[in-house]
Amino acid sequence: MQSLIKSALVALLIAALPVVAYYLILPNFPFAYSCGLIPGDFVHLQGIPLMPFAHANQQHLWGNTYQLFLGVFLVFLHFKNVSKYIFLIQWLGTGVILFFIGKAGTLHIGSSGVVYGLFGFLIFAGFQAGNRRLRLLSFMLLMYYGGMLWGVFPWQEKVSWEGHLAGLLVGTVTAVLLRKRYRMFTRDSKPVWFYDSSNREDPYRQFDKQN
Repeated sequence: MQSLIKSALVALLIAALPVVAYYLILPNFPFAYSCGLIPGDFVHLQGIPLMPFAHANQQHLWGNTYQLFLGVFLVFLHFKNVSKYIFLIQWLGTGVILFFIGKAGTLHIGSSGVVYGLFGFLIFAGFQAGNRRLRLLSFMLLMYYGGMLWGVFPWQEKVSWEGHLAGLLVGTVTAVLLRKRYRMFTRDSKPVWFYDSSNREDPYRQFDKQN
């Protein structure tokens, strides 16, 4: 219960940051431009850490906020030993990759790239965690959020599909690179008989011939 509450509080704090930024500073263009990320523009490198704070409107903001909360909550709850690293890599790594793969001159704002990174990590790491519960979670996320995969293709105008793609790539790579570290804590413990064959029950012992 303590871990559950702590993870929820951390997720609430992180998800509240873009909300506070939106309602205190307002979604005006100068703010979005100064915090947004422009691929290839080294004058706007501040967009790498600040991009998730800026949103175009309330629909954009709240559409990302509840997913950001859920993603952060699940990461901090199930991957406690590496949760901070996972979050920071998604937050900064998504912007770095977008800076290099995005179309030059375009402005990218919002936390959807980070959301894609978090859920990409959860899905791929869950299947590698050696844990039945996390495998089930990954399967449920894949079923429920599988439609998000369409967001990495350029079929919608004014949607940062490059940001979504960058986030998914970062999340997937993080799941692979940190595999050994989180498996130390997430994989199911094996029963005693797995390690000591002398304790293993032999169902055919009763049929052994008597000497």
